[in-house]
Amino acid sequence: MAGLLRNRVNGTRATAFRFAIAVLAALLLAACGKETPTVDENLVSAFVEIRMVEQNYGAESPAGRLARKGVLERHGYTRESFAAACDKVLDDDALWIPFQQAVVDRIDSLLGIPKPVAKDKDAKKKEGKK
Repeated sequence: MAGLLRNRVNGTRATAFRFAIAVLAALLLAACGKETPTVDENLVSAFVEIRMVEQNYGAESPAGRLARKGVLERHGYTRESFAAACDKVLDDDALWIPFQQAVVDRIDSLLGIPKPVAKDKDAKKKEGKK
């Protein structure tokens, strides 16, 4: 009877161990399968230029409408295709954050704001010793 109980406990532990390994493997595969989405730089440039036009001319002025139309034509968009591309980005959280970061980087580059550079831990230690 004790042998049967021991086999049942060992079998349960082995099953739990196999289940844990399977879950861990599934998590690792899921984590490795995630790719960072690519940002459409053309859309980023058009988006930033449209916002600049709206800041300069206003959202409703005739000159602003003409300037927006010129920006969209230069980047190969119609009003509808640009709105659809923006909606696609807005509806997908995985696309929104990289898109927003690219917009911020683009605006910073236009304003001449340099990107912050991360220092090495070793460089910080060397500076502390001086």
